[in-house]
Order: sequence, then C-alpha cells, then structure tokens
Amino acid sequence: MKSNLRFCTLPILLLSLFFQTAFGNPGDPPGVLFILDGSGSMWQKLGTDHKIAMAKTVMKDLVKKLPDGTRAGLVAYGHNRKSDCNDIETLVELKPLDRAAFTARLDAINPQGMTPIALSISHALALIRPETAPLNVILVSDGLETCDGDACDLVRKAKEAGVKITLHVIGFGIEEQDLSALECIAQAGGGQYFPANNAEELTIALDNAVEEPQTGGGYLSTKVTLDGQPLDASVRVFKKGEKKETAFGRTYTGPLTNPRLLQLPAGQYEVAVMAITMDGGPTQRFSDLTITAEDTLHQSVDFAQGVIEVLVTRNGELSDATVNLFRAGTRENVTGSRSYKSEKHNPVKFKVLPGVYDVEIGSVELANKTKMRWENQNLSGGGNIQLSHNFESGILMVGAKKGDDFVDATVNVFSKKTGENVVGGRTYVSDSSNPKSFTLEPGKYRVDIKPLKPAGLSVRSIEVEVKAKETVERREVW
Repeated sequence: MKSNLRFCTLPILLLSLFFQTAFGNPGDPPGVLFILDGSGSMWQKLGTDHKIAMAKTVMKDLVKKLPDGTRAGLVAYGHNRKSDCNDIETLVELKPLDRAAFTARLDAINPQGMTPIALSISHALALIRPETAPLNVILVSDGLETCDGDACDLVRKAKEAGVKITLHVIGFGIEEQDLSALECIAQAGGGQYFPANNAEELTIALDNAVEEPQTGGGYLSTKVTLDGQPLDASVRVFKKGEKKETAFGRTYTGPLTNPRLLQLPAGQYEVAVMAITMDGGPTQRFSDLTITAEDTLHQSVDFAQGVIEVLVTRNGELSDATVNLFRAGTRENVTGSRSYKSEKHNPVKFKVLPGVYDVEIGSVELANKTKMRWENQNLSGGGNIQLSHNFESGILMVGAKKGDDFVDATVNVFSKKTGENVVGGRTYVSDSSNPKSFTLEPGKYRVDIKPLKPAGLSVRSIEVEVKAKETVERREVW
C-alpha cells in the first residue's frame, strides 16, 4: 500500500480561533447543551422499550451524575407538531443545572414531528453565541434530516467564526446505512459520532460526549480508497498500547467525510482501518502515529490488492513446500498453494486484499515435516511482501543384509532431541530400496531396524548424526 503520512499546519486563522477560544479559560464552569430528537420515529422500539423512553431514562441518569454548577441546557425538535420543520423549542435555558426542572421538561417531551437537524443547530447556535465558557453540544438523533438545510456546513462556518463549541452526534437506533451527513456534523464540530443501539450504548456515548474537550490537540485525517476511488471504511483510533478505543469515525464515499478528520490529544496512536463494504472486512493497521499539537497528520489508505511472495529453498535449491495464508492470530485459512521445485511456481505469489496475515510453509521434501511461520505480516493496499526460507537437510541411508543377501526390515527414525518418531520405511529385498533413503533435518537420530525376512534375526538400534548437505550411510549386516 502506498501509505503516505505527512504533517501539515492548519490555516493560522482557524487555529487561532479554535485553540484560543474553543476551550475557554481555566476555571470556567463546564457547559453542555443537549439537542434531543422529539420526532415521531422516537416512538419506535429498540428491543422491548420505546426509543424515547430509553433516551429519557438514560439522560435523567446522566443529569444526576453531572457536577454541581454545570451549565446545562436542553433543546428539542419535533415534539409539538407533526409536520412543522420549525417545531424547535428551548426547553431548558443554558444556566446552572436545576436537576428537577431539567428532568420535568425532559419527561414532558411527546414525539410526533419532523427531524429539522440544521434548523435545530441554528437555533442552538443562537443560544450559544453569548457564551464565553467552553461548551459541548450533544445532538441525539434517531434519523437523518427531513427538512431543509446543511447542518454540516452550518457547524463548519460557526467553528471558523470562533463559536466556542465541541459538537458530538449520537445516532440512536438509526436504520439507514449512509450516515455521512451525521458524521460530517460531528467532524465539523470537532467532536465524535457515537452509534448507540441500546440503553447501555447510549449511556456510554453520553458519558463520553459530556467530557470536557482536551486542549493541545491536533488532527488525524484518513483518506480511504480502493484503486484510487473513495471507499467506505471505519477508522478506529487507540492510544498506543491501549485496547480501549479513543476515537471512531466512518469515511463513507463522499468528500465531506472522506478524508475523515478526527480531533485527538497530542500523543502516540495506533489506528485500524476496516473496509466495511468489502467481503471479510479487510483491515489495515498502523502503529506509532504521532499527533502533534496544532498539526494535522494525513494518512492515505488504499485497499487495492497486494502481493505476498514466498520463496522456498532447500540447501540453496528450489524446494517443494505447502504455503498457506491465515488471518493473523487464527487458523482461518485464506488461501494456499505449493511451491514445487519450478521457477514457474516458486516463489509462490498470492494476490490478496490488504490485511494482517500469518504465513506458514511446510516442507514436502523433509521427512521431519518441518514448518516455518511468519506472523503478523501487515499487507497494505498495492503493497508487496517478500518472504524466503531455506530448509537445511542431509541424507540418511540405512541398509540391511545377511551376508550378501538383502534383509527385508522396517526402519524407524527417532529424533534424539525430542524422542519423536520422525519417519519410517522398509528396505525390502531390492537394491532400489535397500539401503532405504531419508531426507532429514541436520541433527542426531536413533534408528531402529527390525528384520522381517528372513525370520529370527534380532532387532538393532544405531545412532547417527545427519549434517547439512551431507550423506551418511549405515549398513547393518547379520
């Protein structure tokens, strides 16, 4: 994959507006303004409970946890009239929290109308403009815009004008597949988009959304393509060494969200980019990404197929082996082949989707059935991974005679190191198989020779050492 990582400075004007005003002064009281969906679709059920009932319960629990002195407000839309895009109301003015009054106004919401997201945000911005303290705006919506307006553009322009907000969007039980319009709002507002499909997920989303914005951050911009065309993908961000997700976004295929811009505190990160619309959800992973204050880290991720090449030799010559690709950390076989001893097949070449693979080869020629494994091979789009391994071997030849006559005997070879029965065979009474030949890894072995014909001959055991590129021959005579 052609992963291009580079830093570029955001426009000075935007930076000065954002970093000097978005977070206010230390000691300013925290503030949060909720915009709650009161449209008719909030009467739909998630599981056994109506969305609106679930949202009220979770929000009331959240209000109980907000610190004393929190400035909190509540705007709702679609809760008074069925077909009115102007049905937007400030239910709780932005002021120090009165939990009882907030809960009472929340309980009174009766969903029935439209989803005027852009107009609701415009309404909220009018409330916010006099504010001097930092403020989180949290939009909870169970659907997409059903009225006129471009909410994403509205938020972007407000931020550029220096309005002091971080805007998060929670998509609550949304059935639509393309949510780029909502993701774009969160992106423009310097916040996150949180999907929530039950009470627990809504609780987690709201808890994250009310956290105070962190200062001194920068941005990660991730452009995802397939053969140069925009590709729908998820972008999951983790602080280096942590398993808990720090930020999440989805690119979709439109220019508003692809590249997907995520605001992050300065630091070291790991990123997993998964192609949502491709079979198997191929994932590309990136580590040691550095986010620097007031800068943007640009990442280009292409999901064009890449190539994994595996060259297999034995004692320096092309060698026959099985070659298999597994999804990293599993035994799920993605594809496989054989190298044979021909330049036509060796190296083995796999053209596969980007992702992280384990590659395993098993020698067909060695009696030991020796395997070699490379783990966590991160193949990027259009990339090429070249692997090679040389198996070392020697030849052990075991013959059995009685005088000048061949003895038909079984031959079993055991590793002195592990005690494992590595290989067995039979000499018969033919010079084509007596002595019996074995191709083995270099090492020390015990060989048990049990005569079958003629009868009455004793079993013998011998010890031998096999060296690379050498032949050792042992003939037992009775």
